[in-house]
Amino acid sequence: MQPAFFNHLLLICAFELKRGFATRKGIVSLVTFAVIWYFILLYPLRFAAELLVQEKGLQAEFSIFELIGFGAIQHWPIPEFGVFWHFALMIFPMLSIMLAADQTCSDRERGTLRFIVIRSSRDSVFFGRFVGAMMIQALWISGALFSTLALTLTRDASLLAFALPDLLILNVNLILVVLPFTAMMAALSAKVKSARQATLWAILIWMFLAGIIGSLAYYLPVLAFLKCLIPGYQLSDLAQLSGWQTLSLAYIPLLQSLILLILGRWIMARQAL
Repeated sequence: MQPAFFNHLLLICAFELKRGFATRKGIVSLVTFAVIWYFILLYPLRFAAELLVQEKGLQAEFSIFELIGFGAIQHWPIPEFGVFWHFALMIFPMLSIMLAADQTCSDRERGTLRFIVIRSSRDSVFFGRFVGAMMIQALWISGALFSTLALTLTRDASLLAFALPDLLILNVNLILVVLPFTAMMAALSAKVKSARQATLWAILIWMFLAGIIGSLAYYLPVLAFLKCLIPGYQLSDLAQLSGWQTLSLAYIPLLQSLILLILGRWIMARQAL
């Protein structure tokens, strides 16, 4: 690829970061997430972590988490990270659909996308917006992780050295988790007229794919591999893993993202601006 492509990609990515953190809409989204995450951190996450610590201290054979189907939380050496992992697997994919919905659709409807591609290319716009959306989410994920680390250190400051490897694992994993969702929104944003339509279509397509492929796999087990096409298909399996084991499923979101980005680029190349 030409150097100009990467220069344009970086410029568009920087603009996306500015739009995510320096505009009124971006600041409102960030503050809203921070407030919601504060209450999640302060109440359910801290309460569940304290309960885990008590159970480990008592060395009880029976665990309430196993009773409700969250026994895998106990596999994490730091309870706060185990609870965070389960919360994050539910929250960040949904958040990704909302955050990454408006990558190119609103600019195309306003007519500004036509002027942007005069000095760049459709590829640099498409991939630049995608990378920018991923960087915004990576920063949000890192912020949530460091707040969880702070909560852990208030309980026991000596856990810092043990927490850092898990911090890295969780960060990498969650970025991989939201990758296909962001790629799906990039493809939809290249086709539909608004972020609301992109969000609605994402939910409908996800439900349709899950239902159709799930039914096919049930009656024809040989087609079970098609489940890999559903973004988030691996989340239930990921929730049962801990530590470096979680990276054993990294190929699934990477493959999904590759397919969705190829599809999105094809749509972007043929879509009228």
